[in-house]
Amino acid sequence: MSYSQEKKNPFDVLDGRKPSAVTEDGVVVVETLKDADEALSFLQNHPRAAEIAEEGAAILEDPVRLKKLVRKIDLTIAPLLAAVYFLQFLDKTTLSYTAVMGIRTDTHLVGQNYSDLSMLFYIGFLVAEFPTQYLAQHISRLGVYLGTNITIWGLILGFHAACHNFTGLAICRTFLGIFESCVAPILVLIIAMWYKKEEQGRRVSWFYVCNSLTQIFGGFLAYGVTFAHTKFASWRIFYIAIGAMTMVIGVLVCFFLPDSPVKAKRFTDAEKVAVLMRVKDNQSGTQNARVKKDQVFETFKDVRVWLVCLATLLSSIPNGGLSNFSSILLTTFGYTSQQALVLNTPSGAIGAVCVLLVGYLSDKWRDRSMVMLICILPTILGAALMVGLDPNGVPKNKAGLLAASFLTGTFGAAFMLLLAWNASNIAGHSKKVTANALTLIAFCVGNILGTQTFQSYQAPGYISGKISIIATLSALCFVIVVLRVYNDYLNKQNKKALAGLSEEEKTEMKDKMAFADQTDRKNVFFVYTH
Repeated sequence: MSYSQEKKNPFDVLDGRKPSAVTEDGVVVVETLKDADEALSFLQNHPRAAEIAEEGAAILEDPVRLKKLVRKIDLTIAPLLAAVYFLQFLDKTTLSYTAVMGIRTDTHLVGQNYSDLSMLFYIGFLVAEFPTQYLAQHISRLGVYLGTNITIWGLILGFHAACHNFTGLAICRTFLGIFESCVAPILVLIIAMWYKKEEQGRRVSWFYVCNSLTQIFGGFLAYGVTFAHTKFASWRIFYIAIGAMTMVIGVLVCFFLPDSPVKAKRFTDAEKVAVLMRVKDNQSGTQNARVKKDQVFETFKDVRVWLVCLATLLSSIPNGGLSNFSSILLTTFGYTSQQALVLNTPSGAIGAVCVLLVGYLSDKWRDRSMVMLICILPTILGAALMVGLDPNGVPKNKAGLLAASFLTGTFGAAFMLLLAWNASNIAGHSKKVTANALTLIAFCVGNILGTQTFQSYQAPGYISGKISIIATLSALCFVIVVLRVYNDYLNKQNKKALAGLSEEEKTEMKDKMAFADQTDRKNVFFVYTH
């Protein structure tokens, strides 16, 4: 049956398989539904297409119902993503808390053993990143896949309590990295599926803020556990408690986190249509289970993707050092181990406020790069104060050093905005998956390098670690400016390409590209956020 003979479908305007009616050559954007976004298949094959199109439009046209829909999305997605990210950051930084709870003595860690354990987490993360992302795309059940990985790493976390030497901890840390590697890219994909570009920065901040909240929660929990008097070492109790909590969240994610808008069981079909039409102008779609080689190759040739990776690398080197050595640094400033656990918490509070404010401002101003620069500068100042007030392990000003450590809590928001940049600035599902994997590999490499900037032979001053924070974040500021300029350049190129089209041609082709699963570089309607 030819297209002209088929019953009219209200979603035909989105179907890139159908030849263009307004261009002379009858452009076909996508060959088959398998090549297109899964949203197009849902819309085109729905038995009540006309009815749900009308119902979905009614939701979008009614401000009250639309606000209710966005609230439903937030309540369905945000709490689970926040819980996942909270536990991921808490779980991978448990080593930092237990470092001052006796784990180094009980497991006979010497020399660089502690730094190596910090590094091995990221080695596992690095090795698993590409396989886990492509497996998740092939399975196309993001909620179930994510929940399963969480449950497994919760079990592995509990196994840490049974370790008595470096070898046991090394194995656990490596496998912990393997199963945690899927998290951030999947969360970015989920945000991109459900929210408009101008909403994504704030939504990413809602889960990323948990990095900072874990410093508050983990610090107080670890502090409380140190008062436990049992045959079991306090750090072993800490690992079992956190592991059990992680497994519970993993099960909840399996059952309650939707895989995509199309597969969201607690949303009516009309609500699914409204969700899809709401994000149509993103020009990035939802997902496609097929790994497309051309999109993978394009990712590796895209300069913008590599600039984001470089920015991620530079932001992760300080993170690798501070996330594992923050408690130890406080003890070198003259505080006791118990005091260090509690004094880590204000830095978490500062980081939490910074992340939420940065996410809000980046959406309100529609400007990621400028806000990113603002949140990096205080950390550069904090690291400089650490060098000036404690150059060789002899603190000159205890209160000043504590204030400097608090300032280092602001830069984490920069990586949060890099994740938001990936959510907003990449289209084509295979390209999104590949770019997110590359970004997280850069994150791993940066964190691995970061753990090695704090050398045991330099204790208690750790001068190279402090200087590396200043150097890498200063370089990051330059890369962010370059990215801003390049994103603006790409937008100007797209505007030039559209200049020769009529308004009718623009409207038709923009609709057809929305769910065609084409990459951002092949879509002249795509707009990059700067």
